[in-house]
Amino acid sequence: MLIVLTWLALMISVIGEFTYGTSVDAAQAANARDELRAHYLAVSSVNLSRLLIKIQQQFIDPVMGQVQKMLQQSMSSGSTGSGGTSGASSTATSGLGFSLRVTDYAGSLMGFFSGSKDEVAGLGSLIGIDTSAIKGLGLKSGSFDAQITSEDGKIDMNCGSGVASDKSKQLIVYRLLMGLMFSKRFDRLFSEADTSGNFAVRSDVARAIIDWADADEQMFSPEGGSNSEDYRYDARADHYRAHDNSYDTVEEVKMVRGVSDSFMEAFQSYLTVYASDPTCKVNLGAISNKESGDCTPLVMGLIRAAATPDPTKPPTDPTVFDDTVLYPLASILCDRASTAGFDSLDTITSLLKNPQTAVLPDDPRYKIFQSMRPINIDAGALGSLAYVGSPRVYRVTATGQSGRVKKKITAIVDSGRALENPLTLTPGSEKAAGVFQYWREE
Repeated sequence: MLIVLTWLALMISVIGEFTYGTSVDAAQAANARDELRAHYLAVSSVNLSRLLIKIQQQFIDPVMGQVQKMLQQSMSSGSTGSGGTSGASSTATSGLGFSLRVTDYAGSLMGFFSGSKDEVAGLGSLIGIDTSAIKGLGLKSGSFDAQITSEDGKIDMNCGSGVASDKSKQLIVYRLLMGLMFSKRFDRLFSEADTSGNFAVRSDVARAIIDWADADEQMFSPEGGSNSEDYRYDARADHYRAHDNSYDTVEEVKMVRGVSDSFMEAFQSYLTVYASDPTCKVNLGAISNKESGDCTPLVMGLIRAAATPDPTKPPTDPTVFDDTVLYPLASILCDRASTAGFDSLDTITSLLKNPQTAVLPDDPRYKIFQSMRPINIDAGALGSLAYVGSPRVYRVTATGQSGRVKKKITAIVDSGRALENPLTLTPGSEKAAGVFQYWREE
């Protein structure tokens, strides 16, 4: 009996160890399988996003341009042919673009490829398509999604930076940053001490952001001073040195003196290091409220920067510093940009000069806007800071999920950049699909 009991105890321990080891191996194999699936699902999402960007640029944008011309011609002929049209209503509808951004609907379009059969059939029924006979739609397991936003509609912190810095471009970036940070709603960010006990001032933060990215040792100053940079990054507990070169990522700005987590939360969505315009201009044709959040602070910042061509002198129109006047108009402009888009910068300048044209006369807000003071912004000054055009650089945030494993890929795609290091045997096709400036998987 002792032998039998000993044998049973031995067998139970061996079987238990074997069962546990088998379970661990099976779980590891399943995790490895799901991780590989999630990775390729996320990569597939990036590739589909590049396809949507190409469709937008090659097909949608030209058609929208033709529709815009037809709309302008019909409106101009209608206004000249009918003398009874009120000036307010005609001005309210003028300046509207006609924009269709297929990239704004990336999540819904991804559902045709990443959803189940029932989900694909439901999406098809919304647009009147029978998907039962279409092959290649839906997934048996796993899912993926993507969010596509434009980088051209943001402030480029790298403009004028690097070894050969450009003071005139840095001045534009300084004006844009000061305009973005000016609103009273951000006073709290500059009234609290950081971890080292120092208080950040708006102008000091703007200077520090510019000085981090240039190679010289002179502090940037809109007055043209020549003080040396003394941010004392090496005096902190975790000391380091300033980069003294262009930013590698937007997140790097968090290392700049005066930039806190709250600062990043408030302004990160309006900053970039990948914009395509060499003159530091912000593309108003790329701003929207749909995916990138509220674009009102950015529009307010642009207007304020345009009103202060020389930051050392008062603005051409002090009304731009009144949030109660500027914020409602900027909100209307952002809503318009999200729905119809802009056809030119004159849309902004004309609306600021005639606030009542922001809405139609039968709108309850018409009398409120009618009583507002006009804001006079020079169109040339605004044109030196912004333009209206098709986006070129996009940020793709793709996710792939299989089982409990989820992969996220953040990629920056430049559709107009020259291809320097081909990764495939067909560099022409690779360039046509968009050149990657940044890739991160997590």
